[in-house]
Amino acid sequence: MKQSFKTNKLYYGFPVFILGYQDQNFGYNITTCSSSYSLGDWLVVGVVARENAAEQIKHYQKFTVNIPTEELMLEMEQAGFISHREKLEYLGLNYEISKETQAPILDACPFVLDCQVDRIVEEEGICHIFAKIVERLVDPELLDEKGHFKNDRFSPTYFMGDGHQRVYRYLDDRVDPMGSFIKKARMKDVKS
Repeated sequence: MKQSFKTNKLYYGFPVFILGYQDQNFGYNITTCSSSYSLGDWLVVGVVARENAAEQIKHYQKFTVNIPTEELMLEMEQAGFISHREKLEYLGLNYEISKETQAPILDACPFVLDCQVDRIVEEEGICHIFAKIVERLVDPELLDEKGHFKNDRFSPTYFMGDGHQRVYRYLDDRVDPMGSFIKKARMKDVKS
């Protein structure tokens, strides 16, 4: 029998990303985030309402989602812990400015989403940012000759944990294209 437990938060595995945004005080800035989901051309991101990122995204209505790999872990962590100050220069991160959103695109991140805010719902100190993905940017080595994404070459970092402990997890080399276990089960059903 399962047991109930109390925690102030629970992350059961979400990709870590770095939000890039214009900043009224520092020109451009970043912060670390792990609360998101996407479906089609839509993305929903959750950020603490009192944080600088929420204030700036509310103001400019645009941002980038920069998805780092394990090699950027130190900078990714620091971008989340440092608050209300300029972080790009401080962390020594190279970036360019998006033509679509005028937000920073981090050179070290192999996958970036350019996003335009549609609406923001603020509830219990959290801003739920609903945004349209206006462009997807990827390092060329993550695309095959037909322009399809090479899932097996991309290894983002995942955040997991509760109010007690935070952990980062990484993908291994196992890739199950088209759900081979499901395909085997379907083939068995077809033969029956």
